[in-house]
Amino acid sequence: MARVTLLVLLALLVSGGSALAQSAADTFRLPSGNVYCAYEHYSFSPKDLRCEIRTKIKPTPPSGCDDGYIMRQTGPARSFCASDTIYDRNALVLPYGATRQFGVFKCSSSASGLKCVNASGHGFLLSKQHSHTLTQPAPRYGAFKTPSGNIVCGYGIAPDRSASTECGIKSGLKPPPRRIHCDAGDPNDKRLGLRDTGRATPVLCAGDPGPLLPQIDAKAKVLAYGRSIRFGRITCSSAITGLTCRNSARHGFFLSRERWRTF
Repeated sequence: MARVTLLVLLALLVSGGSALAQSAADTFRLPSGNVYCAYEHYSFSPKDLRCEIRTKIKPTPPSGCDDGYIMRQTGPARSFCASDTIYDRNALVLPYGATRQFGVFKCSSSASGLKCVNASGHGFLLSKQHSHTLTQPAPRYGAFKTPSGNIVCGYGIAPDRSASTECGIKSGLKPPPRRIHCDAGDPNDKRLGLRDTGRATPVLCAGDPGPLLPQIDAKAKVLAYGRSIRFGRITCSSAITGLTCRNSARHGFFLSRERWRTF
């Protein structure tokens, strides 16, 4: 607690009275009191999540540091040796069965322990019986095409669950998009891209065929007219009139042999 209090006081001296709202450490613990954590979001250092376990990490990590785990917003968690403590008897109690978000960190409490993950899917499980770090989940990829075979799309879901798709149309975008000078790759007039946030955009420069690569086309599943596919926060729907893809913000594109548009 001494460390947390000192850092907060330093932030107040530097930034004034509003520092507490913007630069601090949010502490919480499990009902047992054996595991306690601090989400540290000070303005003068990278954000991290630090969790300690009073009964020590079991089995002891190879490093010999067994006080708990710490991790940044992305990247793997690591065990550490504490030279101080973040224990706070007034910390928020995270009830068993509850899940809460602390910045990009997501923590779930259960009678069997505390599980926390960051934006890249790394994390840890802390419990009295057995504790360990969590490895990064593998990204997922897939491809689909319209029954005519004229439109082929590839998509991916990253470890942080963000999704994106790129669709190519063999007959070309009509009307053709404005050509630009490409510093890398060649001018392209056959592809559209969409992420799960933001607007769709034409792919104006490309160094490879993208979803129109023959190997992707051959493995792509046919999305029948009247059917939809959802990956992450993007949904694509196939119809005789063309293909429509949109994200959770309702941005997307319509693509057909006759025309294309973004919205």
